[in-house]
Amino acid sequence: MSSTSYEFSLRAASAALLFASAPALLANHPVVLEGNCNVPPAGSSAAAVGVCGDWDGDGVIGVNEDNDGDRVFGTFTGANGAAGANNNGTITIVTSGVFAEPMMLAGNITVQAAPGVEANFDAVLQGDAGSGARMGISGVTINAASTRFVVLRNLTIRNWTVGIQVNGDSKVLIENCKVEHNTNYGIWAADSSSVLVDSSMVIATGRRVNPGTGDYPAGMSPMPGNGVEFSGMATGAVVDSTVTGSVGNGITDAERQGLHGWSGSAPEEHGIRQRP
Repeated sequence: MSSTSYEFSLRAASAALLFASAPALLANHPVVLEGNCNVPPAGSSAAAVGVCGDWDGDGVIGVNEDNDGDRVFGTFTGANGAAGANNNGTITIVTSGVFAEPMMLAGNITVQAAPGVEANFDAVLQGDAGSGARMGISGVTINAASTRFVVLRNLTIRNWTVGIQVNGDSKVLIENCKVEHNTNYGIWAADSSSVLVDSSMVIATGRRVNPGTGDYPAGMSPMPGNGVEFSGMATGAVVDSTVTGSVGNGITDAERQGLHGWSGSAPEEHGIRQRP
């Protein structure tokens, strides 16, 4: 088995072999994350063996999976904590589910779902009292040095105030992601960041209905409800992607620093697809 790759269909025994025999990988902290299929909800501490989402078959999910000493985790917070990737490595989500957790990323870190896995980072978790507070914050906040590189791949990010917020000198690839129903921005690149949005969809920014937080935009005004915005000294590109249904602008280069060779609002050319 290569020390640089593995099959996503591995189960407990082969996963243990992988991590035991791949010191080059361990130097970069690769971990896997169970999605738990939202049954029981994300963050639950235990489950019977074989329950949906128990990828390694050890009978624990959620926070208990975080603390059982292996390199399989049950929450994103655990997977990127000191015992996990620790902002330096790859977090691969191997079973579908909802993660009602914000991400804070600051290093050489890749967060990705395995092929066929639906990984939903959603501020709203039905029946969870924390949903209202989560809807008032950013889903993904990236603030990394220019010497670091962050990758988001195959993820869905929905129902936050800002879906993905990129600050500082961060260098970021957003690939094959769906960013939807976030109120103020879908993707916001600020400061001196550099962001490539590739093969992704940004949908219905500024449009969300929730009894606790209001009806956007009918009763509440998104600020500003832009799908993708580059502001400050941020630069980047939006390629082979679709931005649609935004209350504000679809794609905006607010300070005209250079968005895929264009300034102002990007036209529907060169792989940039902006829908009304």
